[in-house]
Amino acid sequence: MENLKGLMEILSDPIFSSPIRVGILLALTGIKTITFSELQKNLGINKSTLSVNLKILENNGLIEIKTKFFKDRPREVIVITEKGKKLVEKYLEVILKYKEIIEENNNENIK
Repeated sequence: MENLKGLMEILSDPIFSSPIRVGILLALTGIKTITFSELQKNLGINKSTLSVNLKILENNGLIEIKTKFFKDRPREVIVITEKGKKLVEKYLEVILKYKEIIEENNNENIK
């Protein structure tokens, strides 16, 4: 039950109240940078929804939005911060631990 409590603590964070923000953080984990348009295309959401959610993540220090030049044209790129990476790692760790508990309980019920 301790893992369930940990999961509930993480999920009570306002960042995780939106599946879009969770999706953004998961998409950014493990990649260096992604452009706004690439992220929008990969998530399949409209520009205004992505923009609002990126601003929330940026205000919480979980991502950085930087302007880089590609072929002499400015483009916004999004980068997950160390704080953002740690939050995602903690989220995934608690979910995996909870999954293990469920599987153990299912195996015990089979016996």
